[in-house]
Amino acid sequence: MIATLLASLLLSASPAPAPAVTAASTSAAVAPASTTPLVQNGRGGGGGNAAASGNSANQEGAVPPIQAEGDFFILNFAEKEDDEGMSLLEFIKACEQATGLQFIVPKEASDELKNETVRMIGTKRIPKQDFYSFFQIIMFIHNFACVEVGAPPLTVTVIQSLASSNARTQGSIRQKSIYVLPEELDGYADQPATLITTVVTLPHTDVRQLSNSLRSLITDQNTLNMVPAGNSDSLILQGFGSYIVQLAKLLFLIDQESIIPPPDPPVFDYVPLEFASADDVSDMVEQLLEASQEAEQVARQAAGETTTPQARNQSSAKIIVDRRTNSLAVVALPKDLPAIKELIARLDTEVIEPERSYNVYTLANVGAEELADVLESFLEDAARVTDSANRSSGSSQQGGSSGSSSTEEVVVVPEPATNSLLIAANKTRYAEVVQLIQDLDRRADQVLIETALIELSGNDFQDIGVELGFADLPGTSETGGFGITSWGLSTLEDLDLDGIPDARVPTFASGITAGILDGDDFALPFLVRLLQTRENANVLSVPSILVNNNDSATVSTLDERPFTQITATGGVSGQTQENFQGYQEAGITLTISPSISASRYLRLGVELEVSNFLGSTTNASIPPPRVTRRLQTTINVPDGDTMIIGGVITNNTTLLRQQTPWLGDLPIIGALFRRDQETEDRRTLYFFVTPHILADEDFADLAEISYRKKLEASDIIGADRLRVIDPDFGIGDDENTLMGFEVPLYRRPPVGEVDPADVGIDAQRRREMLDGASEKAAAKQAAAQDAVYGINMVPETPETTASGATPELVPAATSGGDDQ
Repeated sequence: MIATLLASLLLSASPAPAPAVTAASTSAAVAPASTTPLVQNGRGGGGGNAAASGNSANQEGAVPPIQAEGDFFILNFAEKEDDEGMSLLEFIKACEQATGLQFIVPKEASDELKNETVRMIGTKRIPKQDFYSFFQIIMFIHNFACVEVGAPPLTVTVIQSLASSNARTQGSIRQKSIYVLPEELDGYADQPATLITTVVTLPHTDVRQLSNSLRSLITDQNTLNMVPAGNSDSLILQGFGSYIVQLAKLLFLIDQESIIPPPDPPVFDYVPLEFASADDVSDMVEQLLEASQEAEQVARQAAGETTTPQARNQSSAKIIVDRRTNSLAVVALPKDLPAIKELIARLDTEVIEPERSYNVYTLANVGAEELADVLESFLEDAARVTDSANRSSGSSQQGGSSGSSSTEEVVVVPEPATNSLLIAANKTRYAEVVQLIQDLDRRADQVLIETALIELSGNDFQDIGVELGFADLPGTSETGGFGITSWGLSTLEDLDLDGIPDARVPTFASGITAGILDGDDFALPFLVRLLQTRENANVLSVPSILVNNNDSATVSTLDERPFTQITATGGVSGQTQENFQGYQEAGITLTISPSISASRYLRLGVELEVSNFLGSTTNASIPPPRVTRRLQTTINVPDGDTMIIGGVITNNTTLLRQQTPWLGDLPIIGALFRRDQETEDRRTLYFFVTPHILADEDFADLAEISYRKKLEASDIIGADRLRVIDPDFGIGDDENTLMGFEVPLYRRPPVGEVDPADVGIDAQRRREMLDGASEKAAAKQAAAQDAVYGINMVPETPETTASGATPELVPAATSGGDDQ
């Protein structure tokens, strides 16, 4: 907008073209009778130094180009190209006669002035005092400037050609400009060919930024210039008189528009509140003011407007809470204060329902003490963050209103007996706390974890051995000999007590033991043992456990065997005492921690330990050997799939050979001189896990799994024994009459906020109210499940519960078979 205004002013400063005349206007127009020719026959009237204008000027009856008429000059210049008119040089001489000014024409401009002719259509009437201004216009049109040299009365005007190369390359034009004081600048408004230099002061504008913005308007760098004056708030302007005058007016106008009015001082007011809480009203008003300012800024940006200085000087309102008197101290601009007070008055209205200070909230799924600790920790941390944010934004309150009130406004106390929370808070804070409680008091999904340990074991044992023996018992004064091999298949005995073994007694064990009997010298000279044992076993252990999501559970089944400690009591006979020392445990221990992901996968932390005793011990003080297998891992498994999570494979082979050196290594016959015992032990263990996510709100999935397990148990122990733990399992006396599948009708216990009107009522009345609510909920839920499963779910009526207690699980009879 400024650039458009500047362009219009500068265009208005340009010399106006001569007014057009009609076709009837001719150069032969007759001058008025009272006119006196200033230039006649090509020469200035009354002066002999006027140059001849040409032969055509001497024609009889020609109208002089310049005639004086009172206080005016009448101008009649040549109109056509073929008309011989007044040259610029003659026009300069005429101006010299009319104004009394002295002109100098440089040599390089003389030829141009002679060849240039002043042409103008029609007659022009000019006041005599304005003739020099008109002269400058004509010279400027023909690309000449009037450069004044010297001070009055010695001033001489030099006619300088603007088209000459010397004037443009050496800057001679600008060097000859005259300095004009700012207060004398208006005197050059009608001198478009006079080059001047002046200074304008703009106290409210950044002159450097402004000069850069207006640089594009300077079309001729040789005659026009605009530069900042040092570090001041002034601009040095250089150019032709009328142009500089108009430019200065434009700059003064811009400077006036840049004046920033002094901001209105903020005012203070104190607004007491009657009904609403000062904290609540303060927060709401500040949010509304902030939203209003943001909306106004967005609207200005959408309209393409920039931020005005007035908008930059606006200060936001400050609202300080005085809790002691429940009042608001408001500091704002005078134009904003009435609107803020009106907004506060509209918010400070009486509500029909009075604000409660004390509330009771009954929890459904989490413990009251645990949730109270979480809320207390959260409120303290939230208050600390709020205080830090207020201090950083400079909005912390002073005096009695300093600090955050979050912890002061909310008090949460657990009541374990009823699993409830006692909450003291104003209405706004209470609504916030209740929202947190509702988000936290949600029944967690459950996970049924079934793990399986499969152990496959095998043992192969082979025992092949041969024992040989001979004896030659000598007589008196004779020499004999003997030789035997012994690998533990028999024992040697001396039957005749002569000190030499003469009989072999076999150790009869499993397998085949055979030999050759000899009644002479050696009772059993040949003995062979053949034994092969194969042992295969498989063990399946399936521990399972039900656990809440993100919780941990442990299940263990252990075999405990006692062991003792024998201590000496002293004495001559060496008496001892055997005392109980403890138990050695072996069995299965499973600890698992499930976490359900958003994509219904499970992240399981599993710790499984499986141990068992190996055989028994003959010494009561020493426990039997024990083997332990332990698995600890964290895995991701899909819901409902059986996945392997680990395993161990062991294969041990042992060969024990007892032989006679060299002879036992002989082929074939070497078997007679050795015993081979080969043992191969194989063990394979697999660990499987099958997780089931139970997320049904009414526990229908858990009821289905439980019922199937009951069916499996009834096949093993019978339905009668199963009814000891579940009297409602099946229908009729016959254990095989289990009828159809039944889903217990789960009734949710009463939860939520306690109506203040019901606080303090007697226990009997409260029980009646809960029974009525339970009946309505059961009927509604039964109707819904009938539509889903097609099962007749009949809730138990109040008459069936003589004790008055509200049952949690009420199974309904279905028609799945006949009583037998």
